[in-house]
Amino acid sequence: MTLGVVLTLGAITGGRGQELSGSVTNGSLDGLALPSMPENWADLPVKLSAGESVSYNSNLNAIPIGQPNPRGGPQGDFTATSNYGFSTTGRLYGQQLFLDANLGVIRYLHNVENNSTIYSLNAGDNWTLTSRCSGGLGVSLSKSPVALTDLVGVGTGVNFATTTAFNETGNCTVGDGYALLFNSGLTTTTNSNPVDAVNDARTTLLSAGIEYAKGYDTLTALASNSQSSFTGRTAAQVALGLATVTDFHSFTLAYSRQINPNLSVSGSAGLVGTTSGFTLSLPKSLVPIFSFSANWAFTPKLSLNASASRSVAPPTTLIANAEQSYDATVGLGYQVTPKVNVHASGTVGYSTSTFTAALVQAGFSPFFTGTQKNYTLNAGLSYSMTPFLSAGLTASYSERVGNGLITPQDVVTVSLNYRPF
Repeated sequence: MTLGVVLTLGAITGGRGQELSGSVTNGSLDGLALPSMPENWADLPVKLSAGESVSYNSNLNAIPIGQPNPRGGPQGDFTATSNYGFSTTGRLYGQQLFLDANLGVIRYLHNVENNSTIYSLNAGDNWTLTSRCSGGLGVSLSKSPVALTDLVGVGTGVNFATTTAFNETGNCTVGDGYALLFNSGLTTTTNSNPVDAVNDARTTLLSAGIEYAKGYDTLTALASNSQSSFTGRTAAQVALGLATVTDFHSFTLAYSRQINPNLSVSGSAGLVGTTSGFTLSLPKSLVPIFSFSANWAFTPKLSLNASASRSVAPPTTLIANAEQSYDATVGLGYQVTPKVNVHASGTVGYSTSTFTAALVQAGFSPFFTGTQKNYTLNAGLSYSMTPFLSAGLTASYSERVGNGLITPQDVVTVSLNYRPF
């Protein structure tokens, strides 16, 4: 059904997208003036989108090599995902309001117990206050399946993560290229898989800093406090050393530069530490964090992007109080024709627990608490049939190594998308 909707919308807009107003113009009906239609579908006040994808996952439940499938049935499975969305923007008293909503269904051929609705919603205000201050205020809701490289419960079934977030950003210019920054947020995350649910959390963020921008250079200093209240941890798990509340205190200095129209770089360095609850005093120990990224267009058709980082954050792939991660990614993109693009990328990751008592490993399988290594290769092709209708083919190989066990996963996806903007 979704495929038919996508093709129908694409056929209509492909032929009429640039000449919509040619058949509907200003007119009158018994003296009543009728408004003219926009010149382009992308100028309509509400924009509709639709998508259909079919995937094959060779290891749906992420079972390590040599381990039995506790759920029985085939290890690989086909999935079909249908998505419908709409977005709109408007201005009210000088403020830009926005709404972007998507609702979908994911269906499994054999593992039908995992069939589920998926969704995302973003709404808010890109606000301005006088000519000096601007920012964003928004709320978001989402539910989606979690990728192998973001799972704790490898081998325990499909995990769906549900997130609710409220975020605020602000920037006030004070003159001579300087601006004051202030950000805050509240995020709640829950997981359907009971192993991943140990890391369910309610996270609050407060940060402030100063930014200096001149020409193509931007320098930002930021101090942040992020508190994670873990809502899925039992008294027995807390007795082993798992915290119910962990505060992350970070201090970073970031720099970005547009070297020329084809090359941009950015990087940051800082320190982060944790405490058991909010405090104005510095943590007893601080560890360094960093990030670097570069985007380079070699030619009008060939581009390269690369990034590397070390971070300390709330745990996502381990059962711990905090997770320390190293990641490096390299990607290439090539515009074969104006309508055909191919891309490929590779990622290497390494994660380990930090600020966590050694006794925690005694209470859980080392597979859930020990060091994890992740490797991912991606390749894909996209084809723009019309300005609004596109098709894609992607393939990925992921491998996770931990506690002497290897968990591989191949995913191939074919998709068709209608987006009139």
